[in-house]
Amino acid sequence: MGGGHMLNPNDTSKTDNRQMPTFQPMGLGSILDATLSLYRNNFRLFLGVTSIYFILIVSQEGVVVFLLEISSTLWLDNVISDMDSLLDNVVYMLTVGVLVIASSDIYLGKPITSRIALRRFRYRFFTYLGSSFLYLLPFAILTLDSISGSRSMGLLTLLSLPFLYAFYIVWVFYGPVILLEKMTSAQSFGRSRDLVQGIWRRVFGIVLAIILLDLAMYYILGNSFGVVLALFGIIGDGSVMETIGDLFSLRYEDMRPTSLETLIMYIVYLGAETFTLPIYAIGVTLLYLDLRIRKEGFDIEMRARNSPDLM
Repeated sequence: MGGGHMLNPNDTSKTDNRQMPTFQPMGLGSILDATLSLYRNNFRLFLGVTSIYFILIVSQEGVVVFLLEISSTLWLDNVISDMDSLLDNVVYMLTVGVLVIASSDIYLGKPITSRIALRRFRYRFFTYLGSSFLYLLPFAILTLDSISGSRSMGLLTLLSLPFLYAFYIVWVFYGPVILLEKMTSAQSFGRSRDLVQGIWRRVFGIVLAIILLDLAMYYILGNSFGVVLALFGIIGDGSVMETIGDLFSLRYEDMRPTSLETLIMYIVYLGAETFTLPIYAIGVTLLYLDLRIRKEGFDIEMRARNSPDLM
């Protein structure tokens, strides 16, 4: 992996943690506020990580567009699209992994840079990668283009949603456990289940709020840039109002970048996703630390490590 100047080991955007409510139990509002504060105060560091995500996804999409151009059957088109979706999710989760390491160290007052976070992630890469495949597998199977078109598959997907939600919430902390506690893949899922046990609804509500905050900022950014481009006549073939209507109906979001207009909007939406990606990673990391504080006295442990009076 390479990130150019954005992965400078002398990155100084790593120490401004004065507004972080470190080692204290947090409610929903405090977690969301801390998430945005941590992101804002360390913006360059997180952008250094997510810039790699942007480069990898753009490169991947270029290969996918080429393969679809030379594909000769609908079945092969669906297989290519399925692989593309799976790789999108894997690259997303790998990026989240690096951000989890950075978020944890910043919150706990430890010095960290993008380069250091990447180096530490590398040591847990294969364990985290295998666990991410397991975590994504149920969703990936139910959303395969090659099989999801049938009515029976659509019904199965609908009926499976409650179980998927339960599955993802119970094991949502597998990543922090692997990366921060250095457990194995099998141990990480059991550990996540133990952390969530007894407070599933609270965890579900906070994770949902984090995801909604992420999505809201993503659509606001993407559509706002799209509106500006529409007003300048850069995108859209009809009237400005029709183009703006297309933006807010998300017409451009899932389009392949096969023309100049769709390429521009693809980059806009990918840029918005890259910008908002740290919100999910930071929020889940803070929630993980909050659960450890509440259930295990993690605050006492950390104070003992940093204060001679408590040793």
